[in-house]
Amino acid sequence: MKSPAKIAALAVAAALAFSGGASAFGKAKSNPRPPAGYQGQWYTTPAGCSYSKAQAPGEPVHWYLIINPHHIGQPRAKKGCPTRL
Repeated sequence: MKSPAKIAALAVAAALAFSGGASAFGKAKSNPRPPAGYQGQWYTTPAGCSYSKAQAPGEPVHWYLIINPHHIGQPRAKKGCPTRL
């Protein structure tokens, strides 16, 4: 039988894997998600990371990093930008 500490460590590792890894930490300040009623196709965070909205019918909205957002007048993505919000 596994110890509670090992089970807790596995649970944290699984949560990180499903949340996009360590890049999920710290995005609340510099890379917040757009407000719930945001209607635009593109969103740029205060940190300068630009994202494009993707949504399948009946599914929640996902925001994916744009590597070269020249079409919306923004510079290339920085290394610190999470790939998904």
